[in-house]
Amino acid sequence: MNTAQRVNSWITAQKPIAICDSCIVDELNVTPAQVGQITGALGTTSDFDRDKGVCGRCTREKTVIRAN
Repeated sequence: MNTAQRVNSWITAQKPIAICDSCIVDELNVTPAQVGQITGALGTTSDFDRDKGVCGRCTREKTVIRAN
């Protein structure tokens, strides 16, 4: 499974919780640049929402992504 698939699967498994990029980096041990690129692309699809919000893991207000 490539990095994009791992990120996609992990975010989907967190449904309905919104997660920030930093928490994804920590959980999946991938670079921030990779996660930013992947979540940015996923956020343009109808399967995910990417916007400002509170992360369900670190509870900080940041840009988060959530599976629909």
